Amino acid sequence: MKNVSALAPSQHRWLYELDNVEANSSVDGLIQVSSYDPTNRQPEEVAAIEKARLYGAHSVFFSEAHDGRPLTLQAFIFVSSDRSDDDQFAELHHRLWNWGGVPLLYRKVGAEIQLFRCAHDPDFLSDKGVPVCKPFRILQLGAQIASMDAWWDADQLRNGTIWDDPQTCRLALSATKSAHRNLIRAIEHLYSDVTSEKILSDQLCRRLLMLSLLIAYLEEREVLLPKFFASFLPGAEHFFKVLRDGKALVAMLSELERRFNGNIFVLSDSESEALQSSDDLEQFANFVEGYEEPGGQLVFWKLYSFKDLPVELLSQAYQLFVEEPATAIYTPASLVRLILEEALPWDRLDRLVDNGQVILDPACGSGVFLVEVYKRLVLHWRRRNGWRRPSDQELKDLLSHVHGIDVEAAAVELATFSLCLALCDALEPAEIRSSFGLFPRLEGQTLHKRCFFEAREVGLVAANVGAVVGNPPFVSQLSTPAAQRSFASYLQEHGHLADKQLAYLFLHEAMTSLAEDGVTAMVQPAGFLYNLNAGQFRSNFFKEWNVREVLDFVSIRGLFKKGDADPKVVVVVANNANKTADSKVLHAVFRRSGRAIAEQGFDIDYYDLHWVRPIHEVQNSDIWRANLLGGGRFLDFLTRLRDYRTLRQYATDMGWDFGEGYIAGKKGTSKTADHLIGQPLLPTRALSAAGIDAERIETVPHQSIQSPRSASRFTPPVLLIKEHQDLHNGLWEGHYLAYKHKVVGFAAEECEISQLSKVQEWLTENSLALRAFVAGISIQLFSQRATAISSSDIFAIPYPDAGSLDLSFNETLLIEDILGYYRDLVRFGGDSTAFQHRADQHNSLINYAEVFCAQLSTVYPHSQVTSLQPYSWPGVICHPFVFGRDKVDWDGVEELRDKLDSLLVEKRGRDLTVTRIARIYDANFVFLLKPDRLRFWLRSVALRDADDVLSDLRVRGL
Repeated sequence: MKNVSALAPSQHRWLYELDNVEANSSVDGLIQVSSYDPTNRQPEEVAAIEKARLYGAHSVFFSEAHDGRPLTLQAFIFVSSDRSDDDQFAELHHRLWNWGGVPLLYRKVGAEIQLFRCAHDPDFLSDKGVPVCKPFRILQLGAQIASMDAWWDADQLRNGTIWDDPQTCRLALSATKSAHRNLIRAIEHLYSDVTSEKILSDQLCRRLLMLSLLIAYLEEREVLLPKFFASFLPGAEHFFKVLRDGKALVAMLSELERRFNGNIFVLSDSESEALQSSDDLEQFANFVEGYEEPGGQLVFWKLYSFKDLPVELLSQAYQLFVEEPATAIYTPASLVRLILEEALPWDRLDRLVDNGQVILDPACGSGVFLVEVYKRLVLHWRRRNGWRRPSDQELKDLLSHVHGIDVEAAAVELATFSLCLALCDALEPAEIRSSFGLFPRLEGQTLHKRCFFEAREVGLVAANVGAVVGNPPFVSQLSTPAAQRSFASYLQEHGHLADKQLAYLFLHEAMTSLAEDGVTAMVQPAGFLYNLNAGQFRSNFFKEWNVREVLDFVSIRGLFKKGDADPKVVVVVANNANKTADSKVLHAVFRRSGRAIAEQGFDIDYYDLHWVRPIHEVQNSDIWRANLLGGGRFLDFLTRLRDYRTLRQYATDMGWDFGEGYIAGKKGTSKTADHLIGQPLLPTRALSAAGIDAERIETVPHQSIQSPRSASRFTPPVLLIKEHQDLHNGLWEGHYLAYKHKVVGFAAEECEISQLSKVQEWLTENSLALRAFVAGISIQLFSQRATAISSSDIFAIPYPDAGSLDLSFNETLLIEDILGYYRDLVRFGGDSTAFQHRADQHNSLINYAEVFCAQLSTVYPHSQVTSLQPYSWPGVICHPFVFGRDKVDWDGVEELRDKLDSLLVEKRGRDLTVTRIARIYDANFVFLLKPDRLRFWLRSVALRDADDVLSDLRVRGL
């Protein structure tokens, strides 16, 4: 019998002893601020503790870290002696909501624990517009302590399983109600409203709004004091007073430019003249200052605390002034940080700085990537210099490592503005007030208004580029002569570039810009992996460069959503270095989660980390989509079925007329379509899982027809298959029937009706396997459409001569899980059934154990593999298995819990959490420790776990 006895401290004891320094030190993940020593600590952790100290926090709760990786910030902890400081804490909550860097706040007040949200609704809002102390949850210590939910459990905070529950995420995290999303939306409304009033020209409105945000930041940080404003307009204590007077405003901006330099506050002669002669500034200032949040109680300037808002968010907001707000799309800061953590770890920054290399964004826009790069360089400098703060000159020197290029002049101006703001953020207000000429001249020095391809031609791209990062434009248009020349050069050398996609050209040129062993980390359209036309470019890229990782965000809807656009993206990380024979590429598949949608970071499971050999990718591009749906075993299934004869081949051999239905055209594009106009029409929606609904048949209207197809394609008998993931189909034997291009038809002669019937029977009898196959090979499902497939997917359906797919038992398991869980997991992530349910709510653990034991028994037939009773605690399940006959004594299970919880989560950085699957081998026992979500205990997952265990046992010589 395996005994796990002994008693660990209560997982809730930290709530009782929040103000006890010695007790806090015994709780893993809980760090006391006052006694913190930054020596040999990770930079992200030090930065979080410093932030907590700034806000007066008592302690900080981090989730677990491993292998030298940084911890992830979960909560700030505050301790109050009584409720007398409620008003001050309400204002503190207001400020931390604006910062948005920590999702939860805990406050101990006597025998009460209060919980506050910082990544959701502004709970502090009151009807009177004054922040109030309004906890989201309250816990009375004592009676309630025995029946607590995840909010109060130290283990769930430490191992991160608190965020596995979708309901918890919905309650604490919001994609639309956080300060950062609210600010972007508010600025959009403000800009739209101000320009619609036609008070000033659109260009001058943009300029004043941008400067207003910067001055609001400087004013709230007490860099600009009341006496400064009064020096330009007697009696003025705030910026908005000066904004009402054109002459005073122009004089103030002139003085700011003299003090700060950098060309930030410079007005053109025409702008100065317009402001000094304008009679409308009073109206403009009234409108902007009194702007009220849509649906909110606080006016814009009171709801947002500019001294607390991250500078990178302000940089994103300024992008609204570069493009029209209706089309502007910004890169979420959480994604930028994740990319930089992968591309620029601290040891790479060591080499980059020591070698005098630069980091380049070739399409920098408003400078979102550059600001994060600069912040990372500042933190790196402090780490190497005993955590002291750099001087203004040292900060200027660090800026020399940050380079950007953009074809838009306004973008370069805003990137300059953003970097100067980041420089300010690294200084104390008194240092800024005492400085003159603080902002270095960046435009024309390290920031250039050029086309990237032209900048390379004329030598503006530094020869010693250590890293290229960024998010280039996704357009199939070579918009500059230099881009056209670069495209022509690529064609000459490599042969083909899909769709003239500019983002691919940026990626290629970025790699050729790098110094030896330099790194590129660049956002790319999802078509880089999933577009058939991009296959040649992708293969060339993998052959030529050492690709380290492809971070896949296809499953995360709304990551870049703006209006109706929802582009799907991947991130390619590659080195300019020699590849070894056994080089592998990490394909990391990210799922939609509460943290990702709320821009709090990204989560990835162990099962979504796939290693690909580039040579295999060249041979079989199905690998990427197979990884979306489970990985290696599913790829083997797809590869096997690819060898069968296809429906296309069979229909061709039979001489059938097959393909999509007709395409309606615009006026003036019609071709001869007498065989369609006025004929019966089957609406696409009338073909469903129930087959053909003849009662919904309509008539082809008298309209333009772009692609009429042939009359024989609509002549029965015809087998109709809808371009839908579930392959809705029906055999039509009646009258002539037209259909549109979202339906594929196979039209045969009357004498061949039996062959058509056999094809339909095949589709019905093998429906599950064929739907799983289509999910694995579709060129547009998931990456372009939610449930729609293409005609080529239908043509590729296997139709073997022998009439059987010869499915194995394991393949059947994979198929059932793909259709039952994985398709929705790709689309909905944390909102899918696989994450909504716990594995112990149904028979999932029993089914999992049966498959797991059966797999091990095939290799160890003489050793009985037995599933033992699993044990669970909040967020976690520990499932033991034994070779032979034995059992586990669960007495004192808390010791096991305390030891194993720390194995669950690996922190790769502030913005990436990897859920680890712990496999513990002890004598003849195997313990599997995993989160309690159903996703981790599917039968198909049991196959992979069994493969991993067998591999481990082989390594051990067993």
